[in-house]
Amino acid sequence: MFDAEGHDDGPPCPRCGSGPTWRFAYAEGFEELECRACGWRSDEEELHALRRATGEVLERERDGASPSLGRPLRA
Repeated sequence: MFDAEGHDDGPPCPRCGSGPTWRFAYAEGFEELECRACGWRSDEEELHALRRATGEVLERERDGASPSLGRPLRA
């Protein structure tokens, strides 16, 4: 689990322009920003990608025999 230290000295929000944003500095060496006015977060895209991925394995319809490997396998 990561532990962050919050500061009220971030740059203006890129979405709404209000500032300053909350800057969360992590001991691991990275930062995240959050806007108090509109709720924008610098990690929105990454969070969206994680929520979008369901982890399901999609299989195609079988249309006959499987393709040959080219040469037989030897044990």
